[in-house]
Amino acid sequence: MKINEFKELIDYIEQSSIDVLQLEDRDLKLYFQKHNAANVKINVEGQGSSKGQTMTMDEITTASEQLSLNKDNGIHKIKAPMVGTFYSRSNPDTAPFVQLGSKIKKNQPVCVLEAMKLFNEVASDVNGEIVEILAEDGQIVEFGQPLFVIKVSD
Repeated sequence: MKINEFKELIDYIEQSSIDVLQLEDRDLKLYFQKHNAANVKINVEGQGSSKGQTMTMDEITTASEQLSLNKDNGIHKIKAPMVGTFYSRSNPDTAPFVQLGSKIKKNQPVCVLEAMKLFNEVASDVNGEIVEILAEDGQIVEFGQPLFVIKVSD
């Protein structure tokens, strides 16, 4: 179930006479209790999670709006392709590959990750503008960890 479908379901329940709803569908389990709406907690269990995550209505709305904002505004994250140490430049005497506001092209290097004395360039997979840098020089990053937020352009 996608966030927008989830939000539509909650909106529908809020407008109905249903006070409590428990829903289970494959990898999704949902418990919704309507009374005292400011303190409503929803337990969500999704794919790959062994424990449920409890969210308030405000948190669900915020998450939904953030996902919508990211999708609608062409926001993309460049993620670490491997575990390693993040460096913004190829060596200490050179300028960083990119900075906030830098316009970048697809396949342009944006940083290097060092693992076992090997330096691996990480390139952008989209054209756009750097709007956020999420890692610092010397920081160890995990596989799949977001490193940059890019506003995608043509």
